[in-house]
Amino acid sequence: MPTKSGSYWVAWANAHAKNSNKIFDLTPSFRNKAKDFITALEGAGIKVGVSTTKRSDIRAYLFHWSWMISQGKCKPSDAIQMNGVDIKWDHGDVKKSKAGALAMVTGFGLAVPPRSINPPSMTSNHINGKAIDMTLTWAGTIKVKKKDGTEASLTFMSNVNTNSALHTVGESYGVKKLKTDAPHWSFNGR
Repeated sequence: MPTKSGSYWVAWANAHAKNSNKIFDLTPSFRNKAKDFITALEGAGIKVGVSTTKRSDIRAYLFHWSWMISQGKCKPSDAIQMNGVDIKWDHGDVKKSKAGALAMVTGFGLAVPPRSINPPSMTSNHINGKAIDMTLTWAGTIKVKKKDGTEASLTFMSNVNTNSALHTVGESYGVKKLKTDAPHWSFNGR
């Protein structure tokens, strides 16, 4: 018997489909690039908080559909089923279905507009260990070394998606910013 969407699925995913926040779980080629980028950021005094590296495809599925339904981007009946995940997205009432999905979005801590205007991807680079979610904080303007050793001046902006100088530093290490999702960086910017 399927279990309705809601906070149950957050607890279930935390037990059966965990996210990793360990740099070591990234693929070796991207891991080295991310480590070098983080080392440069921290060396300049930036506080780096890593929230996600590798993600299971099941967790990505739950993220995607809970976000889509909670944000009214699809009907609950539009959600596809996934083997091994006996979830009922459609509660028979749109308001209740959206509330169940929103409980999951909140429980998972997913970014919603304006922090992220895109639904979490079911084919995310996180699944293959080629993406990292990071929160970066500092005060004022600082200098950060790029991969080639030159320095770039970075001014703190509360909206990391618009900080093109920071994006350029990341790109020098092979870590590219997805400019529509505040914490997300990857090998290809998606």
